Amino acid sequence: VGEVMFQADYHLKELSFGEYEQPVVGMKSCLDYSQKDEGDSKWSAREWFVVRKAEIHVSDDKVLIPYLKMGVEAREQVLGKQGLEDSAITRPDHPLVRYAEIFTHNFDLIAERKS
Repeated sequence: VGEVMFQADYHLKELSFGEYEQPVVGMKSCLDYSQKDEGDSKWSAREWFVVRKAEIHVSDDKVLIPYLKMGVEAREQVLGKQGLEDSAITRPDHPLVRYAEIFTHNFDLIAERKS
């Protein structure tokens, strides 16, 4: 499972920076958002998968069915005493935050297409 998550995380980063065609028509990479907002010429951020909801459902015939809602979160990084650190507040219009929100919105569709 660790290898699968590592590969998925790596591919998420490749997608977000436009290395591959976006998985949903009309989706833009975070670099597309960054180039659109010329004030964001220099920035640093990180993104990762999160479990938004995890449940175990029981079917009528007593079969356990896992249920997950996944998402992507992003945090702007700033230069601190120890190097790059997560910003206390990441602005909602940050290019990577915008990408994470759109990826989360389309997560089930993307997962279905990639599986």
